[in-house]
Amino acid sequence: MSARRFLRSPKGIAALILVAAAVALTLLTGWLHDDERVEHVSGKGPLQSHTAEGVTSVYAPKNTPWAVTFGSYLLCSTNGEAITIDAIRYHTPVKPKSVSLKLRTVTPQMWKETVDAGIIGAALGEPQHFQERKAPGDYSDAGAGNRITQSCADQDKEGTGFTELLFVLDVGKQGGFIDTAWIDYHMSGKPYTLRLDWKMVACGSLIPHTVGGTVVCDGKQS
Repeated sequence: MSARRFLRSPKGIAALILVAAAVALTLLTGWLHDDERVEHVSGKGPLQSHTAEGVTSVYAPKNTPWAVTFGSYLLCSTNGEAITIDAIRYHTPVKPKSVSLKLRTVTPQMWKETVDAGIIGAALGEPQHFQERKAPGDYSDAGAGNRITQSCADQDKEGTGFTELLFVLDVGKQGGFIDTAWIDYHMSGKPYTLRLDWKMVACGSLIPHTVGGTVVCDGKQS
């Protein structure tokens, strides 16, 4: 029987109904899966970032466009089970020219070799071209498929190394501002979202005077 005749037959129609039902069930399951995702802050779920609420602002250099890197998000597993990242999202009240996400891995050997291997709070420039420090580490793109395997208990030990999430902003005259970020991930088949409430400000003409109750970009950079 030809494909056209099959689709017009009762069996063909029944098969199409089953396919449509299967697609609908798949979509519904996906929506339910997303709805079941548990959102939490650091310290309240399997993935931890060692950050709380606060603001970091960086003054613009003389020349634009310019780049700035925000870090301090040390990712680890609170119970030691492996975590897989599904996506990293962020909200920009003032949009920079672009945002890229990096993971910086510092090994115990790197940690022993130089104090410059410490965390990056905020630094002018982009990996691995910072203006005032070298910040050694293994840099890679951050996003879906990245795995976090280090336990927080291990990371808290001196000299054991760490994995740091970095937000790299390419900034124009208007500045750039990320007020919230979310890391969607799963562990043992269960979906979660870690919400990052730390605010990252690259100074510019459209940046508000205060962010989260803190005065930013006021005066001149020393």
